[in-house]
Amino acid sequence: LFASLPYGPTIPNSVISGTRPGRVFVDSEIEPTAALVYNNGACTLAGSADSIAFGKAVCRWLSEYHGSDYFILYAFPDAWQELLDRELTRGVKKRRRLDFDFLHTKSALHKDWESQIPGGYRLRRIDRTLMELMRDEVLPYSSSYWRSAADFERHGVGFCLIHRDSIASVCYTCFAWNDHHDIDIMTIENHRGKGLALVAACAFINHCLRLGLTPNWDCWTDNQASVALAARLGFVPRVEVTVYHGVRY
Repeated sequence: LFASLPYGPTIPNSVISGTRPGRVFVDSEIEPTAALVYNNGACTLAGSADSIAFGKAVCRWLSEYHGSDYFILYAFPDAWQELLDRELTRGVKKRRRLDFDFLHTKSALHKDWESQIPGGYRLRRIDRTLMELMRDEVLPYSSSYWRSAADFERHGVGFCLIHRDSIASVCYTCFAWNDHHDIDIMTIENHRGKGLALVAACAFINHCLRLGLTPNWDCWTDNQASVALAARLGFVPRVEVTVYHGVRY
């Protein structure tokens, strides 16, 4: 059901493969025709939209916000939308997300990106110690992506810019499956506008390419800063899809 999704296959398959924590629900334990994979707010529904009772149960469960105050639901095929439009109402919006392919020939990596590190900053690979710091102080939500800092160190990739012993910008794996690494990237507010995200992302992508890994980028279609950064890094739009974005009130 999840082997050939047109968008975001790393999210559910990272759970199915055991790389990431999560839950799997099916309409039949013996011969499932529809399933939901839940990954701490990131959810994927796949299979036959004729499984109406299962679809309704999924909507009820998501509306209870188990373990998270939000969800982003991807649903394949599009035939699910009629049921989801009817069952997901309060606090849920339909939004568009954009998925990219990476083309090395269009990437900023051919430039001397390491020389673009501003004075006072130093680049470091994210190890277990830095991930623990991120989870505790900088990006608490990163703990929803990985069971532990040690688990990230085994399966993930990450780089950060350090300023005066504090993390200023990070680019790291949020989902990993089958040599694909989905990117999460963030710069602390008072360090923005200095090109730190570009440097951290170049370090991440360069490391992936040296190891034969595939970097993945996706974002909301209205996040113009993310779309522009993706273009500079060598990502080109591949497909745009509708998702259901629920927020607990």
